[in-house]
Amino acid sequence: MSRVESIIRRTLHPLYRVRAAMGRFVILPDNTIISKAAKLIASEKVAGDYLEFGVYTGSSFASAFHAIRRAFEEQSSFNIWNTPQDVIERRQLWRRMRFVAFDSFKGLPAPGRVDAQSRDFLEGKFACSQRQFEENISGAGVPLERTIVVPGWFADTLTERTIRTHTLHHAAIVHIDSDLYESAKLALNFVTPLLVDGTVIIFDDWYAFRGNPGLGEQLAWREWCAVHPEWSASEYQKEGPWRNSFIVNKAASSDAATSVFSCN
Repeated sequence: MSRVESIIRRTLHPLYRVRAAMGRFVILPDNTIISKAAKLIASEKVAGDYLEFGVYTGSSFASAFHAIRRAFEEQSSFNIWNTPQDVIERRQLWRRMRFVAFDSFKGLPAPGRVDAQSRDFLEGKFACSQRQFEENISGAGVPLERTIVVPGWFADTLTERTIRTHTLHHAAIVHIDSDLYESAKLALNFVTPLLVDGTVIIFDDWYAFRGNPGLGEQLAWREWCAVHPEWSASEYQKEGPWRNSFIVNKAASSDAATSVFSCN
Protein backbone atom coordinates (compact mmCIF):
# COMPACT_ATOMS: atom_id res chain seq x y z
CA MET A 1 0.00 0.00 0.00
CA SER A 2 1.35 3.41 -0.94
CA ARG A 3 1.76 6.19 1.63
CA VAL A 4 -1.03 8.15 -0.08
CA GLU A 5 -3.43 5.22 0.08
CA SER A 6 -2.54 4.69 3.73
CA ILE A 7 -3.41 8.30 4.57
CA ILE A 8 -6.67 8.14 2.60
CA ARG A 9 -7.66 4.87 4.27
CA ARG A 10 -7.24 6.43 7.73
CA THR A 11 -8.95 9.73 7.03
CA LEU A 12 -11.87 9.05 4.73
CA HIS A 13 -15.36 8.28 5.98
CA PRO A 14 -16.00 4.47 6.02
CA LEU A 15 -18.40 4.85 3.09
CA TYR A 16 -15.44 5.79 0.91
CA ARG A 17 -13.27 2.95 2.21
CA VAL A 18 -15.61 0.11 1.38
CA ARG A 19 -13.66 -1.43 -1.45
CA ALA A 20 -10.21 -0.91 0.00
CA ALA A 21 -10.45 -4.24 1.79
CA MET A 22 -11.19 -5.95 -1.53
CA GLY A 23 -7.89 -5.06 -3.12
CA ARG A 24 -8.98 -1.89 -4.90
CA PHE A 25 -9.22 1.69 -3.75
CA VAL A 26 -12.43 3.16 -5.12
CA ILE A 27 -13.94 6.37 -3.79
CA LEU A 28 -17.68 5.81 -3.64
CA PRO A 29 -19.89 8.83 -4.35
CA ASP A 30 -22.59 9.97 -1.98
CA ASN A 31 -25.32 10.18 -4.64
CA THR A 32 -25.75 6.51 -5.48
CA ILE A 33 -29.08 4.75 -5.71
CA ILE A 34 -28.49 3.16 -2.29
CA SER A 35 -27.41 6.40 -0.60
CA LYS A 36 -30.58 8.12 -1.84
CA ALA A 37 -32.73 5.22 -0.63
CA ALA A 38 -30.91 5.36 2.71
CA LYS A 39 -31.63 9.05 3.14
CA LEU A 40 -35.28 8.47 2.29
CA ILE A 41 -35.88 5.71 4.84
CA ALA A 42 -33.94 7.58 7.51
CA SER A 43 -35.79 10.85 7.03
CA GLU A 44 -39.19 9.15 6.67
CA LYS A 45 -38.54 6.75 9.58
CA VAL A 46 -39.18 3.60 7.57
CA ALA A 47 -38.74 0.65 9.92
CA GLY A 48 -37.14 -2.59 8.85
CA ASP A 49 -34.04 -4.48 7.78
CA TYR A 50 -31.87 -4.28 4.68
CA LEU A 51 -32.21 -7.37 2.47
CA GLU A 52 -29.92 -8.04 -0.49
CA PHE A 53 -30.49 -10.91 -2.91
CA GLY A 54 -27.31 -11.84 -4.73
CA VAL A 55 -24.38 -10.39 -2.78
CA TYR A 56 -21.39 -11.79 -4.73
CA THR A 57 -18.18 -10.45 -3.10
CA GLY A 58 -20.02 -8.08 -0.75
CA SER A 59 -19.08 -4.74 -2.30
CA SER A 60 -22.64 -3.43 -2.67
CA PHE A 61 -23.62 -4.97 0.67
CA ALA A 62 -20.85 -3.11 2.50
CA SER A 63 -21.63 0.07 0.59
CA ALA A 64 -25.26 -0.21 1.67
CA PHE A 65 -24.34 -0.65 5.32
CA HIS A 66 -22.22 2.49 5.41
CA ALA A 67 -24.65 4.54 3.33
CA ILE A 68 -27.55 3.64 5.63
CA ARG A 69 -25.50 4.20 8.79
CA ARG A 70 -24.40 7.59 7.54
CA ALA A 71 -27.97 8.57 6.57
CA PHE A 72 -29.31 7.72 10.00
CA GLU A 73 -26.45 9.57 11.70
CA GLU A 74 -27.16 12.69 9.65
CA GLN A 75 -30.91 12.49 10.15
CA SER A 76 -30.55 11.82 13.88
CA SER A 77 -28.64 15.00 14.65
CA PHE A 78 -30.14 17.70 16.82
CA ASN A 79 -31.24 20.59 14.61
CA ILE A 80 -34.21 22.89 13.99
CA TRP A 81 -36.01 20.24 11.93
CA ASN A 82 -35.70 17.41 14.46
CA THR A 83 -37.52 17.22 17.74
CA PRO A 84 -35.88 15.24 20.55
CA GLN A 85 -38.46 12.52 19.85
CA ASP A 86 -37.42 12.40 16.18
CA VAL A 87 -33.84 11.84 17.22
CA ILE A 88 -34.79 9.05 19.62
CA GLU A 89 -36.99 7.30 17.06
CA ARG A 90 -34.39 7.39 14.28
CA ARG A 91 -31.63 6.14 16.56
CA GLN A 92 -33.83 3.28 17.66
CA LEU A 93 -34.61 2.36 14.05
CA TRP A 94 -30.90 2.26 13.24
CA ARG A 95 -30.02 0.16 16.28
CA ARG A 96 -32.70 -2.40 15.39
CA MET A 97 -31.80 -2.61 11.70
CA ARG A 98 -30.13 -5.79 10.48
CA PHE A 99 -28.43 -6.58 7.18
CA VAL A 100 -29.48 -9.81 5.52
CA ALA A 101 -27.51 -11.43 2.69
CA PHE A 102 -28.98 -14.09 0.41
CA ASP A 103 -26.73 -15.94 -2.04
CA SER A 104 -26.00 -19.45 -3.27
CA PHE A 105 -22.27 -18.64 -2.97
CA LYS A 106 -21.95 -20.94 -5.98
CA GLY A 107 -22.70 -18.36 -8.63
CA LEU A 108 -25.79 -18.04 -10.78
CA PRO A 109 -28.11 -20.97 -11.38
CA ALA A 110 -28.68 -22.09 -14.96
CA PRO A 111 -30.98 -19.55 -16.66
CA GLY A 112 -34.54 -20.84 -16.98
CA ARG A 113 -36.68 -20.81 -20.09
CA VAL A 114 -37.46 -17.09 -19.93
CA ASP A 115 -33.83 -15.94 -19.75
CA ALA A 116 -32.27 -18.80 -21.69
CA GLN A 117 -31.22 -16.48 -24.53
CA SER A 118 -28.80 -14.60 -22.25
CA ARG A 119 -25.10 -14.91 -22.97
CA ASP A 120 -24.15 -12.77 -19.98
CA PHE A 121 -25.78 -14.58 -17.06
CA LEU A 122 -24.27 -18.05 -17.33
CA GLU A 123 -24.46 -20.84 -14.77
CA GLY A 124 -21.77 -20.47 -12.13
CA LYS A 125 -20.96 -16.85 -12.94
CA PHE A 126 -20.47 -14.48 -9.98
CA ALA A 127 -19.39 -17.23 -7.58
CA CYS A 128 -17.81 -16.23 -4.28
CA SER A 129 -17.55 -18.36 -1.16
CA GLN A 130 -19.47 -17.40 1.96
CA ARG A 131 -16.20 -17.25 3.89
CA GLN A 132 -14.71 -14.79 1.40
CA PHE A 133 -17.88 -12.70 1.42
CA GLU A 134 -17.82 -12.44 5.21
CA GLU A 135 -14.11 -11.60 5.25
CA ASN A 136 -14.72 -8.89 2.65
CA ILE A 137 -17.57 -7.16 4.44
CA SER A 138 -15.87 -7.47 7.83
CA GLY A 139 -12.73 -5.93 6.37
CA ALA A 140 -14.87 -3.13 4.97
CA GLY A 141 -16.20 -2.30 8.43
CA VAL A 142 -19.51 -4.17 8.50
CA PRO A 143 -20.07 -5.73 11.94
CA LEU A 144 -20.91 -9.40 11.47
CA GLU A 145 -23.07 -9.37 14.58
CA ARG A 146 -25.53 -7.19 12.67
CA THR A 147 -25.40 -9.42 9.60
CA ILE A 148 -27.51 -12.45 8.75
CA VAL A 149 -26.18 -14.66 5.96
CA VAL A 150 -28.60 -17.09 4.32
CA PRO A 151 -26.62 -19.41 2.02
CA GLY A 152 -28.23 -21.62 -0.60
CA TRP A 153 -30.28 -21.55 -3.76
CA PHE A 154 -33.23 -19.18 -3.56
CA ALA A 155 -35.68 -21.96 -4.34
CA ASP A 156 -34.56 -23.65 -1.10
CA THR A 157 -34.00 -20.67 1.19
CA LEU A 158 -36.66 -18.09 0.34
CA THR A 159 -39.32 -19.70 2.47
CA GLU A 160 -41.56 -18.95 5.43
CA ARG A 161 -39.22 -21.07 7.51
CA THR A 162 -36.37 -18.63 6.83
CA ILE A 163 -38.60 -15.74 7.89
CA ARG A 164 -39.41 -17.51 11.16
CA THR A 165 -35.85 -18.69 11.79
CA HIS A 166 -34.40 -15.21 11.54
CA THR A 167 -37.45 -13.38 12.92
CA LEU A 168 -37.78 -11.19 9.87
CA HIS A 169 -40.64 -8.73 10.30
CA HIS A 170 -40.11 -5.73 8.02
CA ALA A 171 -37.92 -4.73 5.10
CA ALA A 172 -36.95 -1.06 4.75
CA ILE A 173 -34.77 -1.58 1.68
CA VAL A 174 -34.81 -4.58 -0.66
CA HIS A 175 -31.92 -4.88 -3.12
CA ILE A 176 -32.51 -7.47 -5.84
CA ASP A 177 -29.26 -8.23 -7.67
CA SER A 178 -30.11 -11.74 -8.76
CA ASP A 179 -30.07 -10.93 -12.48
CA LEU A 180 -32.48 -13.63 -13.66
CA TYR A 181 -36.27 -13.69 -13.90
CA GLU A 182 -36.80 -16.80 -11.78
CA SER A 183 -34.52 -15.55 -9.00
CA ALA A 184 -36.10 -12.09 -8.94
CA LYS A 185 -39.57 -13.63 -8.84
CA LEU A 186 -38.62 -15.77 -5.84
CA ALA A 187 -37.14 -12.74 -4.07
CA LEU A 188 -40.24 -10.61 -4.66
CA ASN A 189 -42.58 -13.33 -3.41
CA PHE A 190 -40.39 -13.79 -0.35
CA VAL A 191 -40.37 -10.13 0.66
CA THR A 192 -44.08 -9.51 0.07
CA PRO A 193 -45.13 -10.16 3.70
CA LEU A 194 -42.19 -8.03 4.90
CA LEU A 195 -43.04 -4.88 2.96
CA VAL A 196 -44.05 -1.73 4.82
CA ASP A 197 -45.38 1.61 3.67
CA GLY A 198 -42.31 3.27 2.14
CA THR A 199 -40.13 0.21 1.46
CA VAL A 200 -37.62 0.92 -1.31
CA ILE A 201 -37.02 -1.91 -3.80
CA ILE A 202 -33.85 -1.63 -5.87
CA PHE A 203 -33.31 -3.67 -9.04
CA ASP A 204 -29.65 -3.91 -9.95
CA ASP A 205 -30.18 -5.29 -13.47
CA TRP A 206 -33.47 -3.65 -14.45
CA TYR A 207 -32.28 -2.81 -17.96
CA ALA A 208 -30.41 -6.05 -18.60
CA PHE A 209 -31.39 -8.08 -21.67
CA ARG A 210 -31.16 -4.85 -23.70
CA GLY A 211 -33.96 -3.38 -21.61
CA ASN A 212 -36.51 -5.99 -22.75
CA PRO A 213 -39.50 -5.70 -20.34
CA GLY A 214 -40.45 -9.30 -21.08
CA LEU A 215 -37.28 -10.71 -19.54
CA GLY A 216 -35.31 -10.72 -16.30
CA GLU A 217 -36.14 -8.51 -13.34
CA GLN A 218 -38.57 -6.33 -15.30
CA LEU A 219 -40.82 -9.28 -16.09
CA ALA A 220 -40.70 -10.52 -12.50
CA TRP A 221 -41.74 -7.05 -11.27
CA ARG A 222 -44.56 -6.66 -13.78
CA GLU A 223 -45.99 -10.03 -12.76
CA TRP A 224 -45.67 -9.19 -9.08
CA CYS A 225 -47.53 -5.89 -9.57
CA ALA A 226 -50.32 -7.68 -11.41
CA VAL A 227 -51.04 -10.06 -8.54
CA HIS A 228 -50.59 -7.53 -5.72
CA PRO A 229 -53.01 -4.64 -6.33
CA GLU A 230 -52.92 -3.96 -2.58
CA TRP A 231 -49.57 -2.25 -3.20
CA SER A 232 -48.87 0.83 -5.29
CA ALA A 233 -45.43 1.56 -6.66
CA SER A 234 -43.74 4.86 -7.52
CA GLU A 235 -40.68 4.80 -9.72
CA TYR A 236 -37.88 6.37 -7.67
CA GLN A 237 -34.14 6.66 -8.46
CA LYS A 238 -32.05 5.29 -11.31
CA GLU A 239 -28.30 4.81 -11.49
CA GLY A 240 -25.95 3.99 -14.33
CA PRO A 241 -27.13 2.04 -17.37
CA TRP A 242 -28.98 -0.73 -15.50
CA ARG A 243 -30.29 0.14 -12.03
CA ASN A 244 -33.79 1.27 -11.14
CA SER A 245 -35.81 1.50 -7.93
CA PHE A 246 -39.36 1.89 -6.64
CA ILE A 247 -41.09 2.99 -3.46
CA VAL A 248 -44.04 0.80 -2.48
CA ASN A 249 -47.03 1.98 -0.51
CA LYS A 250 -50.26 0.42 0.63
CA ALA A 251 -52.79 1.16 -2.11
CA ALA A 252 -55.93 3.06 -1.16
CA SER A 253 -57.96 0.89 -3.51
CA SER A 254 -57.55 -2.04 -5.85
CA ASP A 255 -57.03 0.40 -8.74
CA ALA A 256 -54.30 2.44 -7.07
CA ALA A 257 -51.39 0.23 -8.13
CA THR A 258 -51.84 1.00 -11.81
CA SER A 259 -52.66 4.67 -11.20
CA VAL A 260 -49.19 5.30 -9.71
CA PHE A 261 -47.04 3.01 -11.81
CA SER A 262 -48.01 0.97 -14.81
CA CYS A 263 -46.42 -2.45 -14.82
CA ASN A 264 -47.01 -2.75 -18.55
